[in-house]
Amino acid sequence: MDLVWLMMQRGQRLDCLTFATVLSACATVAALERGMEVHACAIRACLESDVVIGSALVDMYSKCGRIDYALRFFNLMPVRNLCSWNSMTSGYGDNASRLFTRMELSAQLPDHITLVVVLSACSHIGLVDGGFEYSESMTEVYGLVPRVEHYSCMVDDLLGRAGELDKTENFINKMPIKPHILIWRTVLARCLLSRKWSKDRIR
Repeated sequence: MDLVWLMMQRGQRLDCLTFATVLSACATVAALERGMEVHACAIRACLESDVVIGSALVDMYSKCGRIDYALRFFNLMPVRNLCSWNSMTSGYGDNASRLFTRMELSAQLPDHITLVVVLSACSHIGLVDGGFEYSESMTEVYGLVPRVEHYSCMVDDLLGRAGELDKTENFINKMPIKPHILIWRTVLARCLLSRKWSKDRIR
């Protein structure tokens, strides 16, 4: 990153991939000020409208806590790809489900990452039924096969946070895959917190 920054200071022209890489590094360490400087350089290089750089900017501003900047830039993007939508959805927190609806209307198909973010958002606002609808739509509507991270999100974030231990047990019993160790750890933790499940039920 320091080498690229030196190149920028010397006025050397950078390509889209290099700009996106630097912005990703800024996002990782939440270096907002540095990220904004990179954004300014991208504008001077007339690369701001590139979808790769645009997606990286949305991700950077989201991870640096400036959701307002991220959304403003996202709305100005002439073209958006799946990465753009996922970055914005991930940073949008409790409003992720609303952005997901907007994504559907744009005819952009989601991927596994999108659904993890939306399921997590449902859990934070207590939309258990809504979470189940999104979970079911993965295969029925989008042809996506749920992965362990989706089941974990359903068990931990959605059902666990809501205290729905009976529904959790029923959900695990109906899962088409063998529960991952992370899922069992989550169940045990929730049981200890609620004290509703007996040791026999956990076995």
